[in-house]
Amino acid sequence: MDWENIRFFVALVETGSTAAAARELGVERTTVTRRIQALESEAGLALFDRRGRQLALTAAGRDFADATRPMMEAAHLAARCAAGMRPGMSGRIKISAPPALAKALLIAPLLSLGKAHPKLEIQLAGEIAFASLLRGEADIAVRLTRPQTGDLAVSKLGSVAFRLYAHRAYIANTPEEEWRYIGQGDVPDAMPQQVALNRIAGGKFACYVDDVDLQMAAVMARGGIAVLPDFLTVDKNELTLAGSGEPLLVREVWSVTHNSQRHQERIKRTIDVLRMAFK
Repeated sequence: MDWENIRFFVALVETGSTAAAARELGVERTTVTRRIQALESEAGLALFDRRGRQLALTAAGRDFADATRPMMEAAHLAARCAAGMRPGMSGRIKISAPPALAKALLIAPLLSLGKAHPKLEIQLAGEIAFASLLRGEADIAVRLTRPQTGDLAVSKLGSVAFRLYAHRAYIANTPEEEWRYIGQGDVPDAMPQQVALNRIAGGKFACYVDDVDLQMAAVMARGGIAVLPDFLTVDKNELTLAGSGEPLLVREVWSVTHNSQRHQERIKRTIDVLRMAFK
């Protein structure tokens, strides 16, 4: 079978549509369709059930996907090994990190790293979901939760303190017994900082929002008190600490890379730069 056809098949399975697969592979949708048709012809199997614009894997397609996925993982591993054999500070390196953290602490030092090494192409992706290092979605993932499984090299970068913050006008004009809180997430106890907030809020929430930037916006609109990371409140003179001012919780920050990449110079140097951002 033509390996390229299998690569297109796996991309289609993982992305869920010909349009998304085409974007990921950098080709036209018609190319994806043509490759899948060629694969079905080679295999003598109907891999997809086509009903209108919807594509669903047939039973044979599901079995074929299970059989070909290890091939793609092996290809990604081979690519990482090849990259690891290239010495020096050159080539592309992709870092995945929570958006607010990336914007506040990481973008400036990474730009300085890129300036010092012009052949290094830095890609910083602000995303909450844990990027798949196995599939090559990132070379380094920065996360506030330490992964417990996988062939991964994990290193502590630092820690982030979360405290109760409010707009100065809100604290000045609202009696403490009337304080209301800004929750995080569409599930009220989804985040560690939300769990910590639940212990003191007594159910008095003005609203729940799904990311920390929206929490900040709600606080700046004088809507209540939120648990915010210290790094987000620097130079925000309109804000003040609520309550005792002590951290409600402290979360450790980790860098995660695949073990096959941990000895690459560009990986090690980039992790060192990330670590310095938390000093």
